[in-house]
Amino acid sequence: MLVPGPWRDSEHLVAVLRELDIHAEVTKAGAIRRNGLRVDVIEDHDLRAAFSWGLGGAQSAGFLDEVAGCSRAALIEYGVRLDESPRDVARLGRAMREAGGVGVRMEASSAASPWTPWLDSLESGDPFQIYASTVQLVQDHHNVMFTCGMHQFDLPDAQIAMPDPSRAMSWLNAFSVYQLAEQPVLASGHTFSPDADQPRRKLERWPDHRHRSDDGRQNPFGLWRLLDPRASRLEAASRTPIIVPALVATLSSAESAAQRPLTREEVEQLISNAPAIVMKLQDAIMLERSRGYADIEPELAWEQWQVVRGTMNLGMAVP
Repeated sequence: MLVPGPWRDSEHLVAVLRELDIHAEVTKAGAIRRNGLRVDVIEDHDLRAAFSWGLGGAQSAGFLDEVAGCSRAALIEYGVRLDESPRDVARLGRAMREAGGVGVRMEASSAASPWTPWLDSLESGDPFQIYASTVQLVQDHHNVMFTCGMHQFDLPDAQIAMPDPSRAMSWLNAFSVYQLAEQPVLASGHTFSPDADQPRRKLERWPDHRHRSDDGRQNPFGLWRLLDPRASRLEAASRTPIIVPALVATLSSAESAAQRPLTREEVEQLISNAPAIVMKLQDAIMLERSRGYADIEPELAWEQWQVVRGTMNLGMAVP
């Protein structure tokens, strides 16, 4: 969360929050602990631009004038899953507003909002309202629409190629809320349709290629590609082989040791020799969440490793 306000520095904000019965610590290196709350105060004289766009489109001039009146903003990390603790996040938001914060931007999606609609959505308890208050829908230049921000729920984002934006939005909203409300056990090869009247599309999980690894919008759980069934190469199964350690870690380590990009043959050889554990899909999802990121698909490892390399900016050209 990014909250513009009258903060002098991080210690000042921690003290202000303590008076409101919110206990936080100054941001430090390392992963945040579960339920932990860390804050930092950054200086930015162009916050207006950062808050110009939100879930409902362009923000009002009055709201942006309030934001522009601030030269500092609180950068907040909260170690909770948003769908599990929406009211706790709303309580923090109310404290930040009482302390002088003028609005909020979710850094996982760049969605900015005045306080009232954002707080009302989180406190509603309704999965669609919670989703709509924190996740952005974006269309690229190739008629592909995608969600941004589902990692706030430890879930993959999704994308779909459709010439009709309203139909694409309908599909993505339905699929995202289905993930959030039902917590289905999904794998590449499964299918989805928003209703019985539309043909089902096949799911294929890919790394998030749209954001670099140092961008808060990058989804470490990847994104689902909703494909025409004829375009998918994978079939779903009730159990899945899990390579340990994760292929991303194995390939990164091998490439660092070689000090050059791995060839396709080397990648395929590493996969052939890698130890694996066959797990139920539900157990595989729990492992993924405890690890904090999704691994690449072994059957698509070469293509997906190139995506990961691109977002990690390893600085070596692929041969």
